[in-house]
Amino acid sequence: QEVERQQLQIKAAKRQAEREEDDKFRQQMLAKFAEDDKIEQMNAQKRRMKQLEHRRAVEALIDDRRKQFEAEKAAEMEEMEQEKQRQAMRQQIIEEERQRLLRDHAQKLLGFMPKGVLRDSQDLALFDEEFQTNFQPRQVDFFDERNW
Repeated sequence: QEVERQQLQIKAAKRQAEREEDDKFRQQMLAKFAEDDKIEQMNAQKRRMKQLEHRRAVEALIDDRRKQFEAEKAAEMEEMEQEKQRQAMRQQIIEEERQRLLRDHAQKLLGFMPKGVLRDSQDLALFDEEFQTNFQPRQVDFFDERNW
């Protein structure tokens, strides 16, 4: 929950920063357009029309920037999803190869395999009953002298 709360705060901060950036951009563009057209020298009607035109142009630019940002974000998410799929495929291939190696060689290495080679009962199920009974982990009492 702590992580989720932090993520929400980060997301809110990003949205606020984006709004501030949009406002700053809007003001800069309005100032630029005003300077370009020398709005102060026009009569009131023309000035209002130009200001409206400038606002529309600025909103269109902001909308374009927002769409570009969303497209980049979607492409990034797609790339992450593809990477996740590649990793899953890689892990599957590794697991299949591990199981194949166990099937091919574990019988010969019975008694010499390090701990953890067979992870669970599914790995043990790859082998016949003789191997399974021979591989059963032995309980060792370190204080009993017969085990030494």
